Amino acid sequence: MRKVLTVILALFPAVLFGADLKISVIDKDLDFPLEGAKITLEQNHKNVTFADENGNALLSLPDSISSGTLRVSLPGYKDVLKKFSKGDERIVITMSLSDVIEGKELVVKRSVPEKTEEKVGVAKVITKEQMHTTANIGLVEDCMASVRTLPGVSFSGAWGTEPSIRGGAPREAACLLDGMYTIYPWHWGGGVSIFNPSMVDSIKLSNGVFSSRYGRASAGLLEASTVKPDYENFHVDAGISTTCADAFAQIPFGKDLGGMLVGAHISFLDPVVWGFKKAGVDSLDYIERAPYIRDFFLKTDLHPTPELSFSIIGFFGSDGLEIDQTEEEDGLTTHAIMDYDIYQALGGVNVKYLATDKLLFRGNLCYNGMFENMEADVTENGSIKYNDDFVSRYGSAFPGVTAGGSYEIANFRTNMNEKIENHLVSGRLESEIELNERNHICAGIEETFSTAKTTEKQNGWTDLDINGNWLFRCENYESVSKGSCILDNAAFLTWEFGGDNDPVQAELGVRGEFISFWNKEDDFRVNFIPDICPRATVTFTPWRDLGSLEKVSFTAGSGLFVSIPRETMILSKDMGVENFDMHTNRAIFSVLGTDIDFAGGWNFKLESYYRYYLSRIYAYAATDASSNYQDIDMVAKSDGKGHVFGVDTMIEKKAGDKWDGYLSYSFIYSRFKNPANVKDGVYAPESIYGDPLDEWYFPEYHRFHTVNLVSNWHFGKGWTFTVKGTLATGAPKDKNGDVTCYAATMDDGTVVQRYTRSSVYSDTLRNSISCPVDLRLSYQWKTNNDKASWEFYFALQDVFVNLYTPKGDKSFNKYTGEMSDVAESADFNIGVPIPSIGLKFRF
Repeated sequence: MRKVLTVILALFPAVLFGADLKISVIDKDLDFPLEGAKITLEQNHKNVTFADENGNALLSLPDSISSGTLRVSLPGYKDVLKKFSKGDERIVITMSLSDVIEGKELVVKRSVPEKTEEKVGVAKVITKEQMHTTANIGLVEDCMASVRTLPGVSFSGAWGTEPSIRGGAPREAACLLDGMYTIYPWHWGGGVSIFNPSMVDSIKLSNGVFSSRYGRASAGLLEASTVKPDYENFHVDAGISTTCADAFAQIPFGKDLGGMLVGAHISFLDPVVWGFKKAGVDSLDYIERAPYIRDFFLKTDLHPTPELSFSIIGFFGSDGLEIDQTEEEDGLTTHAIMDYDIYQALGGVNVKYLATDKLLFRGNLCYNGMFENMEADVTENGSIKYNDDFVSRYGSAFPGVTAGGSYEIANFRTNMNEKIENHLVSGRLESEIELNERNHICAGIEETFSTAKTTEKQNGWTDLDINGNWLFRCENYESVSKGSCILDNAAFLTWEFGGDNDPVQAELGVRGEFISFWNKEDDFRVNFIPDICPRATVTFTPWRDLGSLEKVSFTAGSGLFVSIPRETMILSKDMGVENFDMHTNRAIFSVLGTDIDFAGGWNFKLESYYRYYLSRIYAYAATDASSNYQDIDMVAKSDGKGHVFGVDTMIEKKAGDKWDGYLSYSFIYSRFKNPANVKDGVYAPESIYGDPLDEWYFPEYHRFHTVNLVSNWHFGKGWTFTVKGTLATGAPKDKNGDVTCYAATMDDGTVVQRYTRSSVYSDTLRNSISCPVDLRLSYQWKTNNDKASWEFYFALQDVFVNLYTPKGDKSFNKYTGEMSDVAESADFNIGVPIPSIGLKFRF
């Protein structure tokens, strides 16, 4: 009986577990085995093993699992998620230190909060693997396509990448690349970003109370961290899609020295446009030079000593397009040309030095330049017949206005020229001291200098509503600013308490900002009122490892945040701004949140927040009768008001064998006011961004409700079907009056028939809902003894655009009054689903 029992017990594991997975765990930088690393099967957290003194482990797999994901963890190291299948002979997992301290021994046992840590009420981190299916899709592969699905990010249309984070204006958020501030990290006027999926390792969206280490943001911080090059092995990541191609290489210098990441991303829409033209599609005839993107990136990591490391990065990007279009309608010929180019350059160095076991120094120095040249010109010519309703109204007043009569439009020209040259230089130096394992203090200084040369000229015809009376005027506006400069002096101090496994974690910090503006050519200088910005967050984790409930945390935080809006660059002496008379954008932000981790990789987050603006800078253009409403003056003020309340929630399944994805929901209530107190007789209908003056309003990007769904179904070995969908309520819509006609008398006595429609801000009117859905089908496989991996995908963007498109208002001809047959779309689209195919290779 005992022999039978022995045989049964010996066979029992083989019945439950169909295979043993061989695993090796090593340190990525030092190449030594990591004894004690915990290896957990994500599908069943009770299935656990540990690495031996050689870093090796065996994990028995149940028969029911043919593939899945492993979580590898070790105190002091970043957790690693690794996918596997039963066919894998051996899996080698490399782990990196979780702290930025990279000396001979691990000193600080916690994750770096400003780089990798995700915490409710502070930040959400989305990794390269999580972004893969949602970023690699469409005409341009873009990491922001993934960021836009996160809670707290308002839907901004199919081609709107600049994010509104938790109700703030897009220009209130700061964007960083490897810890370096950027001026404008966008292409095509904000349509796509410079954050290419092949070069980005993770993106951290700090939509809560983020650390006092960072400033220049009053409504969110977006940090893109690029791929760290492999120090020992050569890698190639390349891809080609419908309209773009990219290739990035990791070049090793040696495990004790460093490595390099170098690559490029380009678009090639010219062949597509040429093909459509040859096929007889005349709707693209106006494109002289197809929209293009040309990006180049270089990153070099160096470790001259175990205590000292450098990271040098360089980026150069450009984009633009050119159109030349002629249209003829109702006797009027309109000729429009536009030529647009923008160039960007970013370079900098990050340095880390471990002076002692308890003292770390970090610093960076970077430059970012942006150069834009845009020119648009519209010329109208033709003969216009007077309409019957116009004749009946104005025929008696003007002898030339008769039935069947007409008038000539001769070279009515509207021209706009804009040249911008922006430079930004920033430097940071900070030190971090470990008092003990749970207490760390960080202090530092930051200097940011920016300068701009701008030339903006506008000359063109427009309709002016002066107290209900319409005027047709040729307005002239010219603004030339040479050498406008802003210097931001900042210092910060933070105290951090607790580690990942402690029941209480806290961060207290304070940041001081002193900002100056000057223009030597204008002999003008103004200092902003200095700001002291305290910030604090506390996270309490009362429960861990309670069966299927792995962790429950609660977070509360509050802080003061400031930003420098773009309007600041237009300040001049004639605006009457006094020294220490203006504040920057300042907002008090508070948040409450809970974070629950369940077994099987499930997570639930819920946050509520409130932001109150102490000051907001806004600007507007004003004119009056003294110049016959032709000369324009610019006015800037900092007494803007505002408040935002919102709720964000997210349920997520990470790294699943058969399925992973998330569902997010955001509610945002965002109201602002620009108390300009416009005087009687002055024509100033709105701010330079189209916002109302002297009344509370919802901003143009505001949407009450947004729901995002990302679903990745792994239905077979190598196969993944992805659904990315958004449901967003409508953005604010102006209240339009009736289309009416009026008579405009030119200098030569010609009576011009004009049709116009008044519009005023409405608190109640909204565009209809937006609900774009993208689909992606991909297949992955490996070759060359699993050293090379391939992926082919087919995708469709906005698959239901032919069935439903959010509608705006109908347009009309301003010379004839003729109304268009269909309403314009409230969101930009080309009217058909956008297909894309791609092939990716990694070695």
